[in-house]
Formats: sequence, structure tokens, C-alpha cells
Amino acid sequence: MVNNMQRAIVLGTLPLLPDGMDLNDPNDVSLLSMALAREADYLVAGDRRAGLLQRVSAGRTRIVTPATFCTEVL
Repeated sequence: MVNNMQRAIVLGTLPLLPDGMDLNDPNDVSLLSMALAREADYLVAGDRRAGLLQRVSAGRTRIVTPATFCTEVL
């Protein structure tokens, strides 16, 4: 993962989430905004209580646990 940081893209401002895409945890809004803005394949999350994992996907981005990500990608 550290090697991939070299290809990181800096976003000056985050886009708003699409209408109807509400999240319980305000910290998750920025994570999901970044994932959607860059059309990420995966968003890895571990907090099941916040509801981000319950969403399963957003746009083309799949929202998965670290264990699922490791199983599928690594």
C-alpha cells in the first residue's frame, strides 16, 4: 500500500455526496466523497456501527471489510 501512495492524487475540494446518500458518521462523508470522486474500486471500512459497510457499494465503489479486501485483492 505504501508503494501505491506515490500515485496518490490530492483533491483540493471534496464533491458533495449525491442526493439521498446520507451517512450517520460525518467522518465517513469525506471518505466516501473521496472514493466517489476518484471512482475507487474499493473503500475499506471496519466500523459496522456507523453504517458505511451496510451500504455495500456506492457508484462503482465496493465498500468492504479489511478481511474481504485482503481475501479478494491481495
